[in-house]
Amino acid sequence: MEIKDFGYNGSYTILANFLSAYPRLEVVPSLPPARKTNSYSSRRICRLLNKPPSDWSADEEAFLTHLLSEHESIRQAHELSQQFRQLIKEKSADGLGKWCEDAENVSAYMGFVRGLRQDYAAVEQAFVSEWSNGQTEGQVNRLKMLKRQGYGRAGFDLLRRWVLFRNCTPHRE
Repeated sequence: MEIKDFGYNGSYTILANFLSAYPRLEVVPSLPPARKTNSYSSRRICRLLNKPPSDWSADEEAFLTHLLSEHESIRQAHELSQQFRQLIKEKSADGLGKWCEDAENVSAYMGFVRGLRQDYAAVEQAFVSEWSNGQTEGQVNRLKMLKRQGYGRAGFDLLRRWVLFRNCTPHRE
């Protein structure tokens, strides 16, 4: 025991009996209640910064307003993502060139802008076209999901049967 180092040579029982009779404090000191704080992962911050500010909750708005005011690079990336969102929403290809010029100076967007410029005509057409290949992408996504369900054991014949079986089953009413 640590107290023996200071010269106490009695037994543990004597010490325990003495301390049990020692006067207790009338008011037990209490700790302040624990505050629950929000934790923001980098993924959550990224998702929040890509949402319009009108969709932020009060806590998120307070945190993100502080974050954007303290970090110039994050504020710049947020503004660019909001501008890009607006260009897509308005289907305005006119501002895309200017946006690319502004965004290629931000390190977070360099790769994205490089990809846009590789096939700029197709990207520009996607902005103004009323057509979408969402149905095609959905079918490709479904096919990849079926492939993953087979854990790599599903060959082409089995995948073909799964896809054809789904499309050939009669609908019940």
